Amino acid sequence: MKILKIVLLASMLNSLYSHDPGKDNLDWKQYYRLGSVYSESSDMGYTGYGRLKRTTSLTFRDIRFFGHFFKEDSEIRLRHKYSRRFLSLEKTYSYSTLIYEKNTNLNVKLRYHLNQGLGYFIRKSNSGNMTLELGVAFDNSDYLNTEQKTTYIRGGFSIDQAVKTFSTKFEVDYFYQLSEVALNPSLSRYQILGEAKWSINNNLGVISGFTWDIQSEESSPSAFLTLSLIKPVAWQF
Repeated sequence: MKILKIVLLASMLNSLYSHDPGKDNLDWKQYYRLGSVYSESSDMGYTGYGRLKRTTSLTFRDIRFFGHFFKEDSEIRLRHKYSRRFLSLEKTYSYSTLIYEKNTNLNVKLRYHLNQGLGYFIRKSNSGNMTLELGVAFDNSDYLNTEQKTTYIRGGFSIDQAVKTFSTKFEVDYFYQLSEVALNPSLSRYQILGEAKWSINNNLGVISGFTWDIQSEESSPSAFLTLSLIKPVAWQF
């Protein structure tokens, strides 16, 4: 429990040791994808993705939606994330993430999820980043009409790299269950994302990849192929 208190305290101290970055290097972008998806447990389906991102010199904020839709099952995730770098520790940042999830492949009808903590840039450059995150997470889930509230320790790792017209991304989150739940022996899980993108031009691209929520031995990855569109937004707020 000491680790939980330290992470929460450090996250809250961010408001004391950072300033309002205002609109320094303000940048808005919007992202869209549409394509097909395949899962061994659900066969073929279609996938959609939308994202709106706002960044400044010290802050990152985005809201994103992705959905895999099959004949009988669906996997939906709506996420909002906000992070702010510390002034005195340029490679360190605090973050807060709110997620709505539905994954009928795992019998999750509804999951409200919140996690917050600290992150660290192992590498930060114009061609790509590598980060580590550690924090606490809470969710409220509906499993077959039974409500369950669960607490976790969360660890996250991400890496992305771009070389000319080709780029890759890999993300893995691990949630270690702390609180006991009567109906499920363990809700600890991995959430994995892998992507490879070929850019046709500055706006259009083709992305292939997979998502995988590993919570049980029966879970299987979903592989997708999409056409992507990126457009800047001329907003000044």
